[in-house]
Amino acid sequence: MKILQIRSDFIDNGPGTQMLTLSEALRSRGHIVEVAASGGLLVEKIKEKGFVFHTIDDLARNKRTPWNIISAIKKLRKLLVTREIDIVHAHNAATLYLAFLASKTIKRNIKLFHSCRGIELRKNYQWRNWIYLKYPGHIFAVSEYTKKMLTSIGVKPDNITVTYNGVDLRRFDLNKKEAFRESIRTEFDIPDKAVVIGIIGKMGVKGHDEIIKAFANLEKEYPNIFALLVGGGPFLEEFKNLANRLGVSKRLKFAGTRFESEKFNAAFDIFALPSYWGEMFPNALLEAMSMKTPIISTKLSGIPEMFTKEVGFLIEPKDTKALEEKLRYLIVNEERRLEMGETARNLLMEKFTIQNVVDIIENQYLN
Repeated sequence: MKILQIRSDFIDNGPGTQMLTLSEALRSRGHIVEVAASGGLLVEKIKEKGFVFHTIDDLARNKRTPWNIISAIKKLRKLLVTREIDIVHAHNAATLYLAFLASKTIKRNIKLFHSCRGIELRKNYQWRNWIYLKYPGHIFAVSEYTKKMLTSIGVKPDNITVTYNGVDLRRFDLNKKEAFRESIRTEFDIPDKAVVIGIIGKMGVKGHDEIIKAFANLEKEYPNIFALLVGGGPFLEEFKNLANRLGVSKRLKFAGTRFESEKFNAAFDIFALPSYWGEMFPNALLEAMSMKTPIISTKLSGIPEMFTKEVGFLIEPKDTKALEEKLRYLIVNEERRLEMGETARNLLMEKFTIQNVVDIIENQYLN
């Protein structure tokens, strides 16, 4: 099959890297996969992996004028025809509708799918969810929570398939863990024996600030702990200022936007993602689990679906004291850290590999 993966842009780790992981797995099964978007930070990585990338500027989120919409539909129609696309797999709702309109004048059946990683949760903007009510394609929900939210606004359950997210264990290779660990710790001048608390994600509501607050207290007790905060975005300077105001030492380090999550997770001893809004089923937690890292996160949306009490801890959003307590427990209990990390990897292999995800998605493609 010829599959087009499409999104307005590929600007971040979550939807972008999951699309790329999915595309590689589909290609390994003999499918031809191409990608279209307006651009984004991940474009070069997509090209490096050998995928044909089609730049359609009119798909950009800040170009939703009637002229841009018409132009995007025309360009998509030409792409669908000339590349003989059989399946469009969208990674945001607007682009699937544009592909649907583009396909209506083509005398060939093109199947439409959408990986839904969330719906509009803000009260004043929930009118945007109308887009799902008469949806032209089948929806892949990344969690049971996502499916529940979709059905609550009127989407028919039989038009939704839960896939979860998945990790490619060839990329998160435990045989390379020590080399990855050494490279990151060397780059950021972190001692081999240090206990490293890590987070990966776009800075905003994922809890980088909660880690800074907790670390400000913990570092006074434990001279061997470090924190490595990976992520960029408009909140980066604000969170750096927060660290300065709290007097956090140089043992808390900001890495900026990076895409080598397999290397960073190998360098972490504890992974914390204390998100307080907007998550559905964060891939960052799965990637940490794949490298045998215990996790701490919040009782938010679909996150509890990837948890058992043996892989880490769930806390309430914005409960900085609870975060500090759970971090303290894992800092001082090395044996328990290792046990939880081992269990996390086993759970990941059982339920959340990219092969499991592609089995489900490919079945829907074919049927």
